[in-house]
Amino acid sequence: MNLVASPPTDSTIAIIGAKLIDGRGGPPANDACIVIRGDRIADVGKRTEITIPDGATVIDAAGKTVLPGFFDTHFHSRHSVEQPIKYELHHGITSFRDPGHPFKYYETLLSSNALIPRVFLCGGHLDAPPAVWPDQAEVITSNAEAKQAVASHVANGASAIKVYFRLPLEQIRATCNAAQQRNIPVTAHLELVDADDAIKAGVIGVEHITSFGTAIASDDLSERFKSIVSEDSAARREWRFRLWAQVQIENNPKVDDLIDLIVKREVFVSPTLAIFERRQGEKDATETEVTAFKNMMAFFKRCYQAGAKVVVGSHTAAPYASRGKAFLREAELMVQAGMEPIDVLTAATKNGAEFFGVGDRLGTIETGKLADLVIVDGDPTGAIKAIDRIADVMINGQWVPGLPNSVSQQ
Repeated sequence: MNLVASPPTDSTIAIIGAKLIDGRGGPPANDACIVIRGDRIADVGKRTEITIPDGATVIDAAGKTVLPGFFDTHFHSRHSVEQPIKYELHHGITSFRDPGHPFKYYETLLSSNALIPRVFLCGGHLDAPPAVWPDQAEVITSNAEAKQAVASHVANGASAIKVYFRLPLEQIRATCNAAQQRNIPVTAHLELVDADDAIKAGVIGVEHITSFGTAIASDDLSERFKSIVSEDSAARREWRFRLWAQVQIENNPKVDDLIDLIVKREVFVSPTLAIFERRQGEKDATETEVTAFKNMMAFFKRCYQAGAKVVVGSHTAAPYASRGKAFLREAELMVQAGMEPIDVLTAATKNGAEFFGVGDRLGTIETGKLADLVIVDGDPTGAIKAIDRIADVMINGQWVPGLPNSVSQQ
């Protein structure tokens, strides 16, 4: 994680009158007061129970809702300062992770003097030859190389490791063992290795709902998919939909067993539903694609209902989202799949912080935690789209400048 500049230690701000969603999953609290001193939350509770320090800058946020800063668990950018600020920070996303791009892609961002989100990196994803993205991958051919790659990535600042879909199960296991020794998680994009095998090998995060497909499809369909994609990596784009269009979600013991494993192992599910969204009669979607997406949504709903740890990842852009709105679209789809808005907000805050390994200092609005906050117009527990009505964003106790509806800078 990058260092974010702090305000003066004697800076004191009190936000009053807003509805508070603290990220812990409980009901919102009306007429709250949050006191921020320096970069930390000094006090939080009902306005009638909080003493506002003398000299504090008081922000009246009546009619608005205050939430923890959002976590985008799957955001890619290259050599850009503007994109993470405009796509992420200006939309309330105070922390993001790029799962699997080389560190060099972020030299420009991390050397900038601009106020930027908290940046969590994995380094180049670990893949086997022929690598799907040779310029982005660390190519692994043995267990020893997998262990060395983990050591090197961690030494260079990786806070997680991502394995990519051509990496064999044996090397995934070696990667997980090396990462566990350094107390960092391994997350996976899967196509050729079944998700249950990868989870048993030590993977604790799964990127993309499609990564679960081969583990729940019929044996013959799964093997056909693997054979075709093994020969041609690009074929996955078509065959994901072919496979998912034929997957049986209900009354399928493979689905039951996999979801039981996900919940038991406390695996974080970052479904990136928005990048697979296909709708009848729109954007030349085929019947196969539309059916496949419905099944993806149904499987995600099963995961949520079973108590899986869901997180929110934008994948930067999505077909049914305008620029900078992929995170919002992902949240909307989660609600469409049957997730309660309050649980989506918990997924976007507390769960994200836990996935990143920073739940002790971020992800909820509690005394002593770092002051990463979002103020929105309206109540997102009633309509999740309210998270798009950003009034203010605070990171590390500092207001993000340039937001048109700001109440802090009026």
